[in-house]
Amino acid sequence: MFVSENIAKFLVKSTYESIPFDILEKAKLCFIDCLGCVIAGSKELGARILVKYIKSMGGNPVATVIADNFKTSPYNAAMANGTFGQILDYDDMSSSLIGHPSVFVLPVILALGEQHSINGRKALEAFTTGVEVACAISRGINPHHYEKGWHTTSSVGIFGATSAAGKILGLSEEKLIHALGIAASEASGLRGNFGTMTKSFHAGRAAAKGIMAAILADEGFTSKINIFEGEAGFCNVMAGQCNVQEIIKTLGDPFEFESPGISIKPYPCCGAAHTAIDAILHLITEYNIKPEQVEKIDCGVVPLAKDVLIFPRPKTALEGRFSMQFCLALALVEREIRIDHFTDHKVQDTDILTHIKKISMDVNPELAKLGYRGTMNAIITIKLMDGRQYTKRVDYAKGDPANPLTENELINKYTDCAKHAIAKENVDKSIQILMDLSNLSNINELTKSFCSQ
Repeated sequence: MFVSENIAKFLVKSTYESIPFDILEKAKLCFIDCLGCVIAGSKELGARILVKYIKSMGGNPVATVIADNFKTSPYNAAMANGTFGQILDYDDMSSSLIGHPSVFVLPVILALGEQHSINGRKALEAFTTGVEVACAISRGINPHHYEKGWHTTSSVGIFGATSAAGKILGLSEEKLIHALGIAASEASGLRGNFGTMTKSFHAGRAAAKGIMAAILADEGFTSKINIFEGEAGFCNVMAGQCNVQEIIKTLGDPFEFESPGISIKPYPCCGAAHTAIDAILHLITEYNIKPEQVEKIDCGVVPLAKDVLIFPRPKTALEGRFSMQFCLALALVEREIRIDHFTDHKVQDTDILTHIKKISMDVNPELAKLGYRGTMNAIITIKLMDGRQYTKRVDYAKGDPANPLTENELINKYTDCAKHAIAKENVDKSIQILMDLSNLSNINELTKSFCSQ
């Protein structure tokens, strides 16, 4: 069978009842985490520009734009909410995907699910399988696809979004195959736009186009049934090579939520900086290091970190999220990293700039042996003015499956995110609904709780 056929069979046979309970519970936590990121991101400048555009375009008002008190078409709502969820770079990560797995699926669940009044079990079923499909495809084409410059959150994420939409619509195997073929021609997203508003737009477009692909297929629109294979197929064109068997054999065996697992971020910046942030926070806390004592900070990283942390001297908050130098200077000065630290003013702060100049980042030869896809290991060495020197290596950042956030830490993160845009009573109400998601009778009860302040 072709890849699309295998994916379609997997989607049809995978139900809430057939997916292990512990997988669904892990998926629920990522669902909650991503939703918090969507809410917090809704107030950013890029989000406001997009909302203005969507309002000007109109749309059948059946799906909620989170924290904005208005409804539009599922397509437009998914585009908005997906963009919101990525805009802070605070959403979860997958080493298989080399990207963010929840942010292109969750907006589909909310938008299309709201239109069709699905229950919490259907939401978790579609969410879990949508993430799984994207990660399985990525396992077969990466790191080659990512190294070419594609942003997998979008270019591969569209297949996860399409799969989730197909689950909600109840598509047959045949229609799912055509939906995946349609999605393949809509796949896009370039890493060259990292550090700009367009980076987060990738996630919104993947979610919206996934809905479009599923609806078109449901109406009888057709595509190639072997779109992943062949000289002009997705894998060859966009990756150059592909391990088809790797895609097929790993679909749900094990689920991505089980192994290698999903990382939930404690810091609102590129995940490639997180191990280094953990390392510097450990050193300055253990040795009570003050910023003025520091002469130099050397940061050794894996090759992937060098490829994505591309702004040694950032000029904006968006660039700051992709700057190891800014993130480490921020950690040194503030001794923590929060959402409200990422502003254009903070990036240009003279104190921060002073310490940015002290920080270097290079690929560490030992860490380079670990390969391109895997953990984001980092080694930090701080040299003080008085000659003392301290070194710390971190292999698994806080939030990694090997070093996970506790449930309380996750809820605290969600609360901190949500309070930026919605009233406290609605934050509390949404938490109650989300923690008991499998017993939710209608997802509209959840979306109603996202009224802005």
